[in-house]
Amino acid sequence: MKTLRLIGMAIVAVIMSVNFAACSDDDDEDNNGNNPLVGTWIDSYGEDYYFIWKFNADGTGMNQEYYHGDLEYPVSFTYTYDAKTTVLTVTYKDDVSLIPEVDTYYVTFNGNTMIAKEFGEWGEDEPNTWTKQ
Repeated sequence: MKTLRLIGMAIVAVIMSVNFAACSDDDDEDNNGNNPLVGTWIDSYGEDYYFIWKFNADGTGMNQEYYHGDLEYPVSFTYTYDAKTTVLTVTYKDDVSLIPEVDTYYVTFNGNTMIAKEFGEWGEDEPNTWTKQ
């Protein structure tokens, strides 16, 4: 009887360890595949002046500013996005400045449109509307 109980407990232990391993893999896939930022976004200020944000799945990206069709200021960045709080944190890596600039945005999505509201040093800024390409 004791042997039967020992075998039963061993089987339960094996089943539990398999379940934990399976749940861990599922969580990782869900977090990596649901990032709505990944892609190219454009914020236009008329025909001649616009910004492009390119977000990569690995947490890196590029911010490009165009004026009269010419690329003015390309800046690479890293980012984090928390889907629960809708907070986007972008750390710009500028070659000119030694101190990286960190901006925090509250973002909302509606189809191919993203509204990014930045909170800076001087208070609340007007939100920017980005269109996914």
